[in-house]
Amino acid sequence: MKILSTIYNVANIELLKDADGFLIGNDAYGTRLTHSFAIEEIKEAIQKANQLNKELFLVANQMFDDDMISSFKEWIKNFNLDQVTGIIVADVGSYYALKKEGLAHKLIYNPETLMTNYYDFNFLVSTGVFGVFIAKEITLDDIKIIAHKKQSKLFMVGHGHLNMFYSKRQLIDNYMHFIDEENNLHNKQSLKIIEEKRSDSPYPILEDKGGTHVFRHEVFDSLDYLNDLEPYVDYLVIDSIFKNDQYAKEIISMYKGLPGASKEEIQKAYNETWDHGFFFKKTIYKQGVSKK
Repeated sequence: MKILSTIYNVANIELLKDADGFLIGNDAYGTRLTHSFAIEEIKEAIQKANQLNKELFLVANQMFDDDMISSFKEWIKNFNLDQVTGIIVADVGSYYALKKEGLAHKLIYNPETLMTNYYDFNFLVSTGVFGVFIAKEITLDDIKIIAHKKQSKLFMVGHGHLNMFYSKRQLIDNYMHFIDEENNLHNKQSLKIIEEKRSDSPYPILEDKGGTHVFRHEVFDSLDYLNDLEPYVDYLVIDSIFKNDQYAKEIISMYKGLPGASKEEIQKAYNETWDHGFFFKKTIYKQGVSKK
């Protein structure tokens, strides 16, 4: 199982060299990014990753309209894709765009909540993609069932704040417009939503070019279950959004079994609460009882 990490600064790739690879993108095509990297920065990241014999994935996980697909096809031409391991997308239209360019084999499909069974997983594999992200909202047992029958590379988020609500609309901008104030909160990673009845559990919220995103208060960690995941998962992603590269380094060290800070020390230093997400919480849809 390989450990991938998001990054905030290309200059810190050396700092994060214990990871097996990196995720990087630009907010014109990617969403929920730690940082929006310019073309030259991405080229530099590709070069540094290859020098360190690391893998590198471009993140282009927005939902595309026709104009975006056209510009996306031009954007990826800026890079030597022979040195890029894969391109992470969420829009099926991206697959067809990449296929026409002869790049379907570079595609990693991440449909967020939709990949919950091995039938869909293996159907996508038949299209020639490099790999698929499984949903974050399924149990550890479900992950094992899918992975046991998978026919291609399986990706999953293994650590970080999980996004739980998403709107393609600019909701913070709409609110600031409603109260007749300038929106200086776009792309700020320090914002929280606090519910009256859950004042002790603020939810990180982010508005970027892709829309508005609300994340779980708790940090999902899979550290205690690496032995369960190791035989099944090909790529485990550490998402350091809302943190920094030093945080990513400490988390990478933990997941790699290297000397470093303990779980308790990191949680205290970053004022975090960790949990196991949906590993043991089966998603159940309840139906209301009709009255006669």
